[in-house]
Amino acid sequence: MAQTINTRVTRTDARRKVTGTATYAADVMPAGMLHGSLVCSAIAVGTVSSIDTSAAEAEPGVVAVYTHETLPDYKTVKGFYAGGPGSASFWPMEGTEIRYAGQPVAYVVAETAAAARRGADLVDVTYEEGESRIHMTPEDSFVVGAGEDSDGMVLTKGDIQAGLDAAAQSVDMTFTTPFQHHNPMEMFSATAEWRGDRLTVWMPSQSVRTLRAGIAGAYGLPETSVRVISPFVGGAFGSKAGITPYTMLTIAAAKGVGAPVRLIVTRPQMFTVATFRPESEQKFRLAADANGKLTAFEHIEIAQTSQFDNVVNPGTHYTRAMYACPNIHTEQRLSRSDTNTGGFMRAPNEMQTFWGLESAMDELAWKLQMDPVELRRVNDTKTHPTAEVPFSSRSLMESYDAVANGFGWADRGRDIGSMTDGDWLVGYGCATATYPTNILASNARVRMQATGGAYVELAAHDVGTGTYTIMAQIAAARLGLPVKAVDVVMGEADMPVAPISGGSTTAASAGSAVHDACVKIGQQVAARVSGMSDGPLSGIDASRITLDDGVLRGPEGQSQSLQEALSMLPEGEIEMIGEFRHPALTDELIAATFNGGYGTAGPVTPEFAMFAFGAEMAEVRIHKYTHEIRVPRLHGAFAAGTWLNRKTAHSQLMGGMVWGIGSALHEVTEVDQPRGRFLNANIAEYLVPVNADVREVRVQMLEERDDYVNPLGVKGIGELGIVGTAAAIGNAVYHATGQRLTSLPIRMSDLLRS
Repeated sequence: MAQTINTRVTRTDARRKVTGTATYAADVMPAGMLHGSLVCSAIAVGTVSSIDTSAAEAEPGVVAVYTHETLPDYKTVKGFYAGGPGSASFWPMEGTEIRYAGQPVAYVVAETAAAARRGADLVDVTYEEGESRIHMTPEDSFVVGAGEDSDGMVLTKGDIQAGLDAAAQSVDMTFTTPFQHHNPMEMFSATAEWRGDRLTVWMPSQSVRTLRAGIAGAYGLPETSVRVISPFVGGAFGSKAGITPYTMLTIAAAKGVGAPVRLIVTRPQMFTVATFRPESEQKFRLAADANGKLTAFEHIEIAQTSQFDNVVNPGTHYTRAMYACPNIHTEQRLSRSDTNTGGFMRAPNEMQTFWGLESAMDELAWKLQMDPVELRRVNDTKTHPTAEVPFSSRSLMESYDAVANGFGWADRGRDIGSMTDGDWLVGYGCATATYPTNILASNARVRMQATGGAYVELAAHDVGTGTYTIMAQIAAARLGLPVKAVDVVMGEADMPVAPISGGSTTAASAGSAVHDACVKIGQQVAARVSGMSDGPLSGIDASRITLDDGVLRGPEGQSQSLQEALSMLPEGEIEMIGEFRHPALTDELIAATFNGGYGTAGPVTPEFAMFAFGAEMAEVRIHKYTHEIRVPRLHGAFAAGTWLNRKTAHSQLMGGMVWGIGSALHEVTEVDQPRGRFLNANIAEYLVPVNADVREVRVQMLEERDDYVNPLGVKGIGELGIVGTAAAIGNAVYHATGQRLTSLPIRMSDLLRS
């Protein structure tokens, strides 16, 4: 597949996006469309005492104002984390109960968006307010499930105390991470149109099949009566995965007014009507002998959840996979607070858990007077430490060696504060990055024509990662066509099944289905032409004919281009459905995906553990008087199997690293504790890195082969780049200043206080 795979290919949809001709969900305006606007709760806990809608209903242009008492036919969806597609188990506007600030309490429909907003401002809601607690309380944390039977939430191997007693050095540290919110450029939106008992929904979604299944189930409709369309998604990061209340409210409102309704959620409302990255606390106890070999590894993660859902994003499952150690104990715990249910946000558990793990490893290296890179090398392993199966591939130390060489790690000063440049303290830090290789079933339809074109169709999504392009590349490589000759269509639920665009699964799972369809095309064409009497492959056993870069090849050197062979068929085209069914996928998991759920296998199977790996190094400069923090250099080297598109992959990895700078130094959702509200619910004060914060960011992409993960040898990369960044920066801050900061984000004020 050398023609297009592992090369730099410009996005096939690039021109459409930069010229504004790419159609996003909220761009669609059905005839007669009305506009929706949400009214959200001003309190965090309590009940609605009364809602006066008279002023809103009298506002010119307002068509209807719906409350929990008047909203017609409001259907709720069972919670995602209970096995269904919903983003939470609690659904607002079913009654008067308020369980988090910003919860929808009324829905206004009007002839224009401006009239809908004016109407929403005029709805008068009174409350009986209760006491709320927006922060989690770790002392009240609990484990989901029971002890060792809690699906790996508690795991013990060996004897932790014996490992601590045998150690030359140990660390006992606690690290915290704050609330963070997805802020994709494309706002949340939903447009619903009923035509009798048939429903069409346009909304940006990471899982159109899940959305369709949940809506159909809620309304008791066959899935064929529900159409879900999401051609492009302008960023998601986890926020557009499950079915949110605003989606179902819009569907109900459209049914009530008898016309299509479009809702575009405001930026402040985006902080409460979907999910977010919950707070976390990471407790680590690490111990090692004098040579740096780990003798004890303990990680207890306490993560925030709502009062009504047990949402577990298990970070301990991945920290315990990193380093060899005979004595390991991990616990995954939850702590409740008065918030909406959190969800997954780019690298949902790895970002915060590896902030703690890699900072603790750095502290241990300093105590051992050992190079932090060498500490990782001493504890590197080719076998999963607790599952005790080999890694399908593991290029961790190759990544460290590559990044260290380009970064100049050998020039690092050995003592704290030993590197300066005028009034600036200089520090170097490193950290491991990893991301699990998750597996889901997928199908794809591929049609090839003798005229030289191909058509690929599947219910996958492009959330800005370049999926349209890589699907075209995969088909072009197998069929022997230029990339521009392949037309890819995605983003509709009635297309062949593809998995959620989350967990870095799309390229591997959906791409493997496209690959399989192309292989089947080759097999079918070979079977047809081998039975003909006048072709170069006539009379050859079709099972011995292979397809390579668009050429059918016989066992003794006979060959014919696939396109030429296809032209010999009277119909002049062929269509096949490709399937990806990894051996680790059980019938139950496959059925879950096909029923709109998330039938995920991996990263650990009975044969192998599957992970992508990387290493990151950061240089920080801290002004000795003002304590201003700068990151002039951030380098990363990554190994993730086959690179499908070196251009888009490079962008994904670099984008993750840039986001990591934000997580390390800027990003936090500030809270008003007494009122249980988010304060900086906007783009102006929710800080993310800008050009001045991002100087030199280098990405190295290592070659790695992995024949187990899927036929393409592909591992996910969309979330890999962010995982090690915060710890690398924090470790560099320690090298420069001797101050070990344990809470994100790291700020000038933290250094001043220390």
